[in-house]
Amino acid sequence: MKNTLNEVISEIQLHWQGLNSHTVEHTRAQLQRLAQTPVTEPWFERLLQERPESKELHQDDKHGFILLAHFEKKAQYRAPHNHGAGWVFYALHSGEMEVSTYKQITNQDGHMTLVSRGANIVKPGNVTTYLPGDIHDTECLSDWVLMFRLTSCDFKGEKKSGRLIQFKNHIRNK
Repeated sequence: MKNTLNEVISEIQLHWQGLNSHTVEHTRAQLQRLAQTPVTEPWFERLLQERPESKELHQDDKHGFILLAHFEKKAQYRAPHNHGAGWVFYALHSGEMEVSTYKQITNQDGHMTLVSRGANIVKPGNVTTYLPGDIHDTECLSDWVLMFRLTSCDFKGEKKSGRLIQFKNHIRNK
């Protein structure tokens, strides 16, 4: 029986070269395949039945990347954040998400603020990439979202080191 998850992981492992354009483009293409997985594949049927908030699907011992599945509910909001020295792909299977991106600006008085670069609606089959230092937030727009998230490393280390920054005090203009 076809197993898109195993096929995608094998392809990503085969072509992983760290952060460069080849890895980003190839990984995006593979995650786009994963985001179109038919609901009839047994591993995927189980995932849809369980609907875990977060589930690790694969942790790669050689390259360090981690593939997770996330289910989010309507209006769930994640404040602006970056991923430190890490980078991430979001691949949407179901639902819709709004993602806004930001630039951190320091004005002449030395005051730091986030300036919105705008928002995009992420739809099923879309894959977005956020590189080191990219700041973004997410909000679930539909009743629920299933997103596959591939991180370049374990973000717990980025958080512990202080490189991963969450801008929890940012006031959102909506």
